[in-house]
Amino acid sequence: MNEWPKRIKLRMKALGLTQETLANKMGLTRGAITHYLSGRRMPPYKQLEKMADILLTDAAWLQFGLARELDPVTNTLHYKILDDLPTLHPIPIISWEQIDVIADTNLLDRSKVTDWVPRMYNDGLQSFALYVKGDSMTSPYGHMDSFREGDLVQFDNDHTPSNGKYVIAILPGVNEAIFRQYVIDGGIQYLKPLNPQYPLIQIDDKTRICGVMIYYICS
Repeated sequence: MNEWPKRIKLRMKALGLTQETLANKMGLTRGAITHYLSGRRMPPYKQLEKMADILLTDAAWLQFGLARELDPVTNTLHYKILDDLPTLHPIPIISWEQIDVIADTNLLDRSKVTDWVPRMYNDGLQSFALYVKGDSMTSPYGHMDSFREGDLVQFDNDHTPSNGKYVIAILPGVNEAIFRQYVIDGGIQYLKPLNPQYPLIQIDDKTRICGVMIYYICS
C-alpha cells in the first residue's frame, strides 16, 4: 500500500492546513487534492515539489519516506531512509539504440548510462526512460494523452501490455523501435499512433514489446 498519502496528511495536520487551503495554494481543485490524499492518483513530480514547499518538507520524504541529511565530514547531502522501504534505484534515461539490447536480454549495462531521471526512483531494475522523438504520438485533437517530441516517458519492461496501454515495440525485421498505443480489436493486435497521419500497424507475437509506459513528464 502507498504510504505517501499518509505523509501528506501528517504534514497538513501539523501545519493546520485543510484540503481546500492546500488546493488553493497549489492552484488545484479540491477534487484533485482528494484524489492525491486517497492514493488514487500520484501527483506529477513538479506538483509534488510544490506541495513539499507548501508543507515545509522534502519531496523525497513525501514520495518515499527519505530525508536529506548533511554529512558534517564531507559537507554533502545524502538521503536517509526513514520508512521501511525496498531498495530504490534511479531511473536511467536510455537512447533509442539501447532499446534493442533491453528487448533481447532484459538487462541494461548501467555503466553506459550517462543520464538519469532527476530525483525519481523505482524499487525495480526494469524501469527506463526515453525522450520522445517525432510527432507520431502527438494528437491533433486535444486528447488528454498526447506526447510531443522531447517529452520524457518512463517504461517498465516487466509489465504485460493490455488494451489501450502505451508501449515501446520493435517490429519483425526492423531494427528501430517505435512508440505507440497497444490496441486489441476483434482479437487482433495493433500498434496505433495518436497522430492520424501515421498508419495503424497490425502485429503478432513476433513483435517485441520492450516496455509499457507507466509515467511521463511533459517537456
